[in-house]
Amino acid sequence: MPGKVNPVICESAIQVSAQVIGNDTTVALSSTNGAFELNVGIPVMAANVLESIRLLTNTSRVMSDKMIKGLTANEERAAFLAGASPSVVTPLNKHIGYEAAAEIAKHAVKSKVTVREAVVELGYLERGDLTEEQLDEALDVKRMTQPG
Repeated sequence: MPGKVNPVICESAIQVSAQVIGNDTTVALSSTNGAFELNVGIPVMAANVLESIRLLTNTSRVMSDKMIKGLTANEERAAFLAGASPSVVTPLNKHIGYEAAAEIAKHAVKSKVTVREAVVELGYLERGDLTEEQLDEALDVKRMTQPG
């Protein structure tokens, strides 16, 4: 497939995760092999914990260097996706009611526009059902993601 990039770093991280889960299972089972303050499973427990630490450390470094470093967000696309999510329509319920908010959400999804654009296209501002200030406050997606 032209232009295809294989996600080998992600795939190797998944394999490492499977190995670490296996090591954890070995540690958990080995911890049941003790009697009278003597546990014959301690060597295998230590070996597996140390291997897991090594694997996770190396994988984290590789992921950081080869996958994450230099990664930048497409802020314009992220802002559109946040504004186009039908879930952001919920704060409009208190201003225009559930049915109208549902209509806006359906229109936004169908038309592939943001919720704000759907509000305008459907005439809610023009009719005076909402003020610009109410719309700005209700659809502030940054505020929606902040605690409190």
